[in-house]
Amino acid sequence: MGGLFRGRTILLVEDNVDVRTIFSEVFKNEGYRVLEATNGREAYDLMMGSDDSVNVVLTDLRMPIMDGLELATLLKNNPRFSSIPIVLLSATPLKNSWKALEVFDALLVKPCLFDEVVSTVKAVQ
Repeated sequence: MGGLFRGRTILLVEDNVDVRTIFSEVFKNEGYRVLEATNGREAYDLMMGSDDSVNVVLTDLRMPIMDGLELATLLKNNPRFSSIPIVLLSATPLKNSWKALEVFDALLVKPCLFDEVVSTVKAVQ
């Protein structure tokens, strides 16, 4: 257990329930409190309606209702959330990755090793 990161909260935004469940377990084992959302709109609403602070967001790109890029843009433009690091984990490589780095703190392409995802999330905090 990563005792150093105890009390850290991660928001997982992923429409695939299997992927979300696996990453939830991985981060719980690292000592994180895990919040989950199935799309960007749900994630944003969850953050707006909660007093709990989220330390990092891990989001997929392609999701129904609101995608990861729209979510990241909303968060970065909201002073309440603008300092929260956002990691993109996507099976779709971004054509304008330099543009994406304006709103994402790190970009990972699926499939990706769990260790790489965890170390990336820890590195951006």
